[in-house]
Amino acid sequence: MIRPQVPGQLELVFEVPELTNELRAELAARVLPGWASMGACRSVADDTWFPELEDTTSKAVALDRCGFCPVRRSCLAHALSTGEEYGVWGGTTELQRDVLVRDLVDGAPVVDALDGATLLPEFLWRQAS
Repeated sequence: MIRPQVPGQLELVFEVPELTNELRAELAARVLPGWASMGACRSVADDTWFPELEDTTSKAVALDRCGFCPVRRSCLAHALSTGEEYGVWGGTTELQRDVLVRDLVDGAPVVDALDGATLLPEFLWRQAS
C-alpha cells in the first residue's frame, strides 16, 4: 500500500505482507459477536474515525476516544482480519496496524499482538517474585 507523504514527517517505508488465511481466521475468532453496537464510536456519526493523514489533532481525538472502549480488542481483531486500510480501528492507526500485520506474519502470537496493542500500560505490569 502506498501512503501519501506528510510534510515535515519522516517517511517510514516497508512492505506490508499479506496475512495468511489461518491468521485471518484466528483474528476473526477473537471478535465478539455484536461488538460494533457496544463500541465507544457507536454514537459518533461523522468522519471522526477516518481523519486525514496529516490531521494529527483529529487522529489524536479519535485515538483518545478508543482508549477505554470496552470492545477495542474486537475492533482491532476485526480490522486486521478484514484488512482495513484506513481509519482508526481498535485504538490503532494505519501504520500501527501495518506493523502488527508484519509482526503476526513474522510469528508473533495473535493474543500477544492484540494485548500489546489494546491493553493500557498500567495493566501490563507484573509483580516481581
